[in-house]
Formats: sequence, C-alpha cells, structure tokens
Amino acid sequence: MSHISTAVEYALHTLLYIIDLPDDAAAPSSKDLATLRALPVKFMAGVTTKLNKAGIVVATEGMRGGIRLARPAEEISFYDVVIAVDGQKALFDCRNVRHACPLYGQTPPAWATSGVCGIHAVMLEADARMKDVLKARTLRDMADHAATRVPAEFREETRIWLENRSQTRRRTSSSLEGIAKSAEMTEVKICQK
Repeated sequence: MSHISTAVEYALHTLLYIIDLPDDAAAPSSKDLATLRALPVKFMAGVTTKLNKAGIVVATEGMRGGIRLARPAEEISFYDVVIAVDGQKALFDCRNVRHACPLYGQTPPAWATSGVCGIHAVMLEADARMKDVLKARTLRDMADHAATRVPAEFREETRIWLENRSQTRRRTSSSLEGIAKSAEMTEVKICQK
C-alpha cells in the first residue's frame, strides 16, 4: 500500500495544466481537467474541492467559472498538495510491539520499554526527511522540469484544447442565458395581457 495516494499524483499532474495559465485565459473547469486526465468528473471535483479548501486553487462555480492557482506556483510545495489531498498522516504508526514478548512474562523489563524504540526512531527520521523533500519542491519546480521533457507543441495543443473547452462552455452558457431571457420576456408579455 502506498503512503501517498493516487489522488495526490492526479492532483499534481492536473495542476501542471493551470500553473502557467495566463490571467486573461479562460480557466478550465473540473470537468475539463477530468476529461483531460481521463478521470471520473466526481473524483476530480473531490480533489479540486480539497485543493480549494487548502487555498491551493481558487475554484469559481458556473459555466463561466474555472480553476486557477490561488498563489504563485513557487509558493506551493508538494507537501502542501499532499496535505490538502491526503491530510496529515504519519509514515509509521508505532504499536509498541516491543512490550509484547512472551519471554518478559506479565511485566516487560525497563530496558525493553524505556526511551524511544530504535525502529520507531528510524521511522521518525524517515518521515521527517520525506516531509523535508516534499516541502523543498514546488509546483514551479515541477512545471520547469516538465517543460524540459514535454514538447512545446504538445503543451500548446493542450492549452488550445482547454481553451476550446472553455469557449464551448461559455457559448453554452450564453445560449442558456439567451433562452432564459427570452422566456422571461414571454412571461412578462403574457402577464401584461
């Protein structure tokens, strides 16, 4: 079993798409991002909600809404994303099994139970080091690394795909608003008669 969930992995990959989103560009929706990653919309919405509550993204609802980073990518660490999606959890959960040796009888000797268990100490150190690494790496680091590996053409195709999805969503929203206004006008005319 993995210590860090697959949801964190999907969150990080998905955040790549919005890291360098220009201010004037339409923000992708949860549905757009889910489609792009071939994920269930409900799953992506859950991840997005957690990222929003943690202040990593700003999610605006509605047909014209979308998802943007809440602060610069260099200020958001991998650790921030892990905590937002998975919550706080220790790498190791010590159960003090050193107390339960049948050779000790009912009362284990003091030397067997005093101080921090050597195994627990190693696990605490591993946990601290893992957190240090996750805190030291930012979304900007991830985006810069991806830029060296992902061809510029693919990044541009992705940007265009997201923009087209957003434009379609906006056109649909405008059409629905037009229908609603038309229905209101018809209702007003009927009431006036």
